[in-house]
Amino acid sequence: MIVRLGKERQRDVRHRLLDDVVYIISHEALRQMNREGQTELSPVEVYLSAQDFCKTILGSPDAEEGLDDEMDDLEDEAAGANDFMLIMAVAIVMLQALSKRHAGEGIPKIQFRIFERLDGNELLLPLMEQMAYKEDSRWMEGKKSNLLAYELRSIGKEDMSQEDWVRVADVVDSAMGLTPEGMQHVENVLAEVNDRYGHRFQKELDRLRQERKRKSDFNINIEKLNDIHDNPNVNLFKPSV
Repeated sequence: MIVRLGKERQRDVRHRLLDDVVYIISHEALRQMNREGQTELSPVEVYLSAQDFCKTILGSPDAEEGLDDEMDDLEDEAAGANDFMLIMAVAIVMLQALSKRHAGEGIPKIQFRIFERLDGNELLLPLMEQMAYKEDSRWMEGKKSNLLAYELRSIGKEDMSQEDWVRVADVVDSAMGLTPEGMQHVENVLAEVNDRYGHRFQKELDRLRQERKRKSDFNINIEKLNDIHDNPNVNLFKPSV
């Protein structure tokens, strides 16, 4: 269950994960702990191990019933208590990102039980605080990666349910409130999903693309107006006769 990769493979995967919000908010803290010798796992290995754990739990017939056994297996496999804690902490964040898509599967209870299992590890709270700080910083800088793209990527079934279709529409609705840059990020991911499934979501992609372009054009016009307003050689009003 714990993923271990060679350096070349880690580099390839790391580049691919740079647009994943969970990886982005966690990798800095994980990298620091790796450098300080608190874990031998790289941020990529922690992330992929947490991803596998979440897939196993959410793919089981009864996630809550099988949770303790899966955690036992992971802890037995881990080289130390820190490795187990780091994987579980990132899994908690992933589960939060997937909570809307897996509504009704008891994710809050699963998260709480994982927290209970990790209680007593002195690195847990500092790690969670660092991840929260990174997320807050991204908000302040206007660079926050949203969870909408993450949710789109979680759609991975050939036979999609009506819930899947509604969820994509909801994601697009939510993305309408983002900046053009944020909308572009979601648009890129939706385009990938749309291509993967034979352009089933073309209507939603077009809707998102049109709104993103409208917002971008509006911003350009505002910038031009500000440039004119700040130019002393340009009069916005005709002189009176």
